[in-house]
Amino acid sequence: MHNASCFCLRNGKEPVYPRLLGFATMRGISRRRRGVSVVVAEVVMIAVLLVAAVMLAGITFGVFAVYYHPAEVAAEGAACSSVGNTTICQLTLTNEGSEDTATTGACALQVGTVVQGSVEGGGTIPAGGSLSDVQCAANVGGLMPGSHISGILHMTNGASAFFIGTLD
Repeated sequence: MHNASCFCLRNGKEPVYPRLLGFATMRGISRRRRGVSVVVAEVVMIAVLLVAAVMLAGITFGVFAVYYHPAEVAAEGAACSSVGNTTICQLTLTNEGSEDTATTGACALQVGTVVQGSVEGGGTIPAGGSLSDVQCAANVGGLMPGSHISGILHMTNGASAFFIGTLD
């Protein structure tokens, strides 16, 4: 009687395999196997894994996402004026993107130094539309007429609109 958990040799001849599922030996089984070769099986497995990896990357990183233009805001027609120590630049904001956005209420003017200001008349800029009479006001005094002023308005989507104007 052979041990059912070991691979044993019988008198130096062919091996006797453990009794598993009622098979005592491998005598009746042909040594020639039929089916898919190991190389073909590996190639198929690699192809399936590559397809799965591309699909997972597409879902995770948006490789197959449809590109769309988010809100792209441009500031136009900056007309700046000074009243006392307050400099006000009035502009029109145009959204060239496909999403609405809005002003945040913060802006900055630069004339040598950057001065933080506030937005008046701001609001939502519709996709493909514009918003008129937006003002960026900051405490910048002592400017001469003809001075060049640059500024920036911040949007709710993280974008910024830059502008350049001349003091009237």
